[in-house]
Amino acid sequence: MKHAAIDIIVPVWNRPIETRNCLVNLINYSPDARLVMVDNGSDRETEKLLQEFSEGLEERAFLLRNDVNQGLVKALNRGLEKGEAEFLLIVKNTSIVSPGWLDPLLAFAGQRKDAGLIVPRLVLKGKGKVKEKPGSPCEVSQGSFAAMLIRKSLYDAVGGFDEEMDGGGWCLRDYSRRACRAGFLTFLLPGSEVLYEEDVQLGSETRRRENLQRTIAEFRRRWGQDSSYCLLMPDGADPAVVRSRIEVLLPAARSGSLFQILVPSRLYKELIKSGHCSLHENIVIHVMPFFHTAGTMSKAASRIVAAAPETIVVAGIDGMSYKGDAPLLPFAELETRIRRCDD
Repeated sequence: MKHAAIDIIVPVWNRPIETRNCLVNLINYSPDARLVMVDNGSDRETEKLLQEFSEGLEERAFLLRNDVNQGLVKALNRGLEKGEAEFLLIVKNTSIVSPGWLDPLLAFAGQRKDAGLIVPRLVLKGKGKVKEKPGSPCEVSQGSFAAMLIRKSLYDAVGGFDEEMDGGGWCLRDYSRRACRAGFLTFLLPGSEVLYEEDVQLGSETRRRENLQRTIAEFRRRWGQDSSYCLLMPDGADPAVVRSRIEVLLPAARSGSLFQILVPSRLYKELIKSGHCSLHENIVIHVMPFFHTAGTMSKAASRIVAAAPETIVVAGIDGMSYKGDAPLLPFAELETRIRRCDD
């Protein structure tokens, strides 16, 4: 049997109306894909619905069933195990894809061979059409179970999701870290749109809180504590030097460090043109007012430190003027720390 180049894994637990809408849209707007539906212990109505879709689609569908609900992550892992195509896509049964949603994802995957995880722009249902300027692809710290492309070579390298983690953000963050360690990056792609619903929290609040605390502790045991830095780039800084220094931050941003960079408006325009304002979500550029002083930048840095006291203030350029209370860490020392952690 010849499979399509795309396998779409759809985990299902009840919600027959939403499931039907999801599957119909996938069939209409993903004509070359095979659907791998994982019935995660649904009731009879949903079970029958999935059987009808599977029979009607013939070779374009593959149906798996768990007798009981084993949780989202286990259902996804079971579906991913059956994936044989070059690209595996996760789409929850409450998500709705739009016309042309696949084209930007596949085009970007073809351009960036290191893109192991690609998330479309997710729009919360009921919020209406979001009007915004198209952005650039940006690296992010984690994917999404609502909709996400996974390169098969990444899955072959690192396997599935950790079933012992929280089944949410920390599980996704752990997977992106594992992907990065294997040479694959996680991107958000604004050109593709999928409607999604917020997850419904199941089980007791106490048990969820205990599971979350355990997951966070395990995540930090594996990957360490994230760091936070505030970099100051003064007037007159050479744009080429600033760009090169922002690129130095990328490995640490991928490992969870947060960098907030204060730049003058003139320099900000240069960074927008070069794409350095959208390298990674953990590298945040703050533009200063057109008319500002060293004191204005120092006060902005102080506000950032007040909100996150663990933040370390860094001199983006040696010898710059600074009127804050905290000592400035030289950029060379920050670069040494990044390289040490990357080794």
